[in-house]
Amino acid sequence: MDQFSYLMNSRVSCSAAVNGINGGLTYSTCRSRNYYYQYSHTTNLQSSPVDQMPLPRKLRKSIQRNAYFLTQKRKFVPHCSSDLSTSCREEVPNYLSINVLQDQSNTKPGATRKVLVILNPNSGFRSSRDVFYKKVQSTLKLSGFKMEVIETAYAGHAKVLSSTVDLQKFPDGIICVGGDGIVNEVLNGLLSRDDFEVAIRFPIGIIPAGSDNSLVWTVLGIRDPVSAAIALTKGGFTPIDVFAVKWIQAGVTHFGLTASYYGFVADVLQLSEKFRVQLGPFRYVVAGLLKFLSLPQYRFEVDYLPASPGRNSELRPLTKKCHEQLSDDGKVRRGTQINGRIEDNWVTRNGEFLGIFVCNHFCKPAQGLLSPVIAPKAQHDDGSLDLILVHGSGRLRLFCFFIAYQLCWHLLLPYVEYVKIKKVKIRPVGNTHNGCGVDGELLHGEDKAEWQCSLLPAQGRLLGQDPRALK
Repeated sequence: MDQFSYLMNSRVSCSAAVNGINGGLTYSTCRSRNYYYQYSHTTNLQSSPVDQMPLPRKLRKSIQRNAYFLTQKRKFVPHCSSDLSTSCREEVPNYLSINVLQDQSNTKPGATRKVLVILNPNSGFRSSRDVFYKKVQSTLKLSGFKMEVIETAYAGHAKVLSSTVDLQKFPDGIICVGGDGIVNEVLNGLLSRDDFEVAIRFPIGIIPAGSDNSLVWTVLGIRDPVSAAIALTKGGFTPIDVFAVKWIQAGVTHFGLTASYYGFVADVLQLSEKFRVQLGPFRYVVAGLLKFLSLPQYRFEVDYLPASPGRNSELRPLTKKCHEQLSDDGKVRRGTQINGRIEDNWVTRNGEFLGIFVCNHFCKPAQGLLSPVIAPKAQHDDGSLDLILVHGSGRLRLFCFFIAYQLCWHLLLPYVEYVKIKKVKIRPVGNTHNGCGVDGELLHGEDKAEWQCSLLPAQGRLLGQDPRALK
């Protein structure tokens, strides 16, 4: 009878059990069989002599479970309020995200990486500010990046910044927020410095927020800014070939990482600049349609030096292909044929070309559903350039080429020539558009401009790991 009375009293009068645990736990009014626990900042759960109290077994185990839970919760968030408020719960994801980023990073936990962030507010749909400040900045800060953010104020501002910045102040690189254009400006700013050998290997990071992000999508397999930020936090570098386009008459050299192009595409690029403010990324579509309806003829003289076969497994012997593709307007000069291979000779092409593409990688556009590639055999670090010549003229031939390109069948067309090269010289003939497009930037030539494109193998470095290297 005494035991029955004791059990009844312990169920109804909860405060009797509470006062014996150093005041650490308080019970609310008992309702049915449920017990509610609260704790304050002065709670000392570990010192509670629960095991020493003459409590019923189920009640004692319940107190121990809740004491353990609250203790573990306080380890995560020591400043929690007594009722486990919303502010307490909001801190737990931050704690977990910090550990996840540190586990995935190749850098030491707690290490600070100092970088300069150059943001183009006019990239794409003018959303680069929201992309960086709302989606990317917090992730980079949590992983230990110390950033100085500068927004560009005019075209070419990024080039000025990268050419004058103190590289020792930002030893871990420059992060570009925008499209391929701002990356190209930063690259050319770095390579215009007096300390060229240091600047060319200075790491460049990319947060895609522009109308064209082919470089980061093709080389690193990253299409969205959040994935790009995570790749930056993991650390590491990806070597990439850098190519140089030189306007021979003026002695001006421009550098690139993706591709240079001549003919129809360069003509469209020039026209699209008139619609940049009004149409944003759609300016290329409108300019392309307008130029297609009033399609001029493009004539060029092209000299290219084929890449040496056998140096890399990706560089297949090109001698047979070169001979097969020689037409009436093409010839081989300044070279000899040794053991069936062409050694240090130049191949010449003269005539009409709808387009000429010199690619550094396979150039997969980040926009679009099919993501076609213009140069499927190109690699960003294979030490060679890929030349694509689209022979002929006329709207029908151009239309067929772009349809086949969307399906990745363009190399099967009989008027498309594809060859790996070391160097190429391109000379517009007559009234042909003499401009040259490099990574979305248009270079204006005057009179009969001659362009020469050559390679600096594996000289550049991108922040982030190449997916093939990770595998």
